[in-house]
Amino acid sequence: MNARTPSLILVATFLALASSARAQTSATLPSVAPTKVPIVTPVAEGDEWSADQIVALQSDLDALIAGAPALRGAHVGVHVVVTRSGATLYSRNADEEFQPASTFKLVVGSAALDKLGRSFRFRTSAYLYNGAVLLRAGGDPFLSAADLDDFAHTVRAAGIMRFHGLTIDARRYDRVPYAPGWTWDDFAFDYAAKVSAMTLEENVVHLYLTPGALPGFAAKVSMQPLPLRIGGMARTLPRGSETTADVARDPDGRLVLTGGIALGTVAHSIDAAVPNPEGYAFAVAVARLRAHGVTLAAPFANPAKMLAAQNARTLWSHLSLPLALIMPKFWLPSDNLVGELLLKELGYATGGAPGSSAKGIAYEKAWMRTLGIDPATMTLADGCGMSQYDRVTPRDLVTILQHDWNGPYRSIVLDALPVGGSRGTIEGIAGTLAAGRVFAKTGSMMHVRGLAGYLATERHGAVTFAFSVDDWNGAYPDLAQLRAAVLSRIVGD
Repeated sequence: MNARTPSLILVATFLALASSARAQTSATLPSVAPTKVPIVTPVAEGDEWSADQIVALQSDLDALIAGAPALRGAHVGVHVVVTRSGATLYSRNADEEFQPASTFKLVVGSAALDKLGRSFRFRTSAYLYNGAVLLRAGGDPFLSAADLDDFAHTVRAAGIMRFHGLTIDARRYDRVPYAPGWTWDDFAFDYAAKVSAMTLEENVVHLYLTPGALPGFAAKVSMQPLPLRIGGMARTLPRGSETTADVARDPDGRLVLTGGIALGTVAHSIDAAVPNPEGYAFAVAVARLRAHGVTLAAPFANPAKMLAAQNARTLWSHLSLPLALIMPKFWLPSDNLVGELLLKELGYATGGAPGSSAKGIAYEKAWMRTLGIDPATMTLADGCGMSQYDRVTPRDLVTILQHDWNGPYRSIVLDALPVGGSRGTIEGIAGTLAAGRVFAKTGSMMHVRGLAGYLATERHGAVTFAFSVDDWNGAYPDLAQLRAAVLSRIVGD
């Protein structure tokens, strides 16, 4: 069959749909929960792309992208290759640098798999020295209050009823809580939690709000795993109002409640970044010890002496999930804290304590050279892509994905990526030819939208791609629809 005929129909259909969509505001677009489709895993095998098919593809993609209203004024880069051979199918501004947002997580995740290995686990341990206990943090991004309860239970089961003191040792990593280029007004929110080797509940406190008795009354607030001092107040709003309760930070860095919750609302939850992760973890640990009948006098302030002591003994140890199982909890929900901890862990693994982002970035640059990437084509400021300073080219993202495909961790990578129309947060793919066939990391922040990963085409086997957009100020439904049309054209050839 001539591949050009259906592709032209697709182009015409998209242009008509886009025109219709632009006549609506995003607020009036219908909200429909799409049905999840079966996942079609990309495979290398498939028909070769003929020269005519490639020419037709390039012409059609140019027709979709060039002058598209959804991209008006934006900086756009696309790079598409045949996965099994690396041969280019389509390229547009592929060597220009773009702000990546969360597509940047592909860099640290892939580097961590290569350096640390699929079986790597973060370890948190507790040591006893002359009646004092040191809780040594290991960077576990998913250490929970339940894990500290297990620590307290283990201590009590060992017959220990009283400590001289307890201290947190977070020296595995440096004490730099934020990467350069992060935005200050994000710092109250869970996605911008402070980075520390002592991470508990992802360094957030879980707030649960219910309305007061009457409009104007203060909302009722509870917190888990432990109450935290917090300023401000969320008010009770009239029934039927929009719930606006949220958190912010005052100029001194303290959490403040804002907004309100409508009367009749059952509950409203907010995850807020704790101002002091180590102090909060210490308070939770003390509370758990006391709940198990263990008391302590005061914090013990010399962790180095404790660890060097010959009579120190291990009381408790906790291992995280292996890295192979952390990856889906990292890429699929796009967890910023995991990216930063992996970057510091790379720094620890290659440069010793304290692990730092700078050491991790130095390793990433050396690693990229082994892939054939010139580090000068990137600006690396963090591990998660939140920094305003991060930059990467579409070609570099495709090169990393090609490395993942051809390496020993292909199945881990595919299992960890969102799949459009089936799992994760790739918007606009449901109901298109690409549904269930787009395995890709999303990237989204102000004026930036990115997507990079693999396509399972209908006839040609796997395709690797990066679609980068920055300096963009349009309506996201329009951009998502355009991107879906581009990916569907490739999938359906």
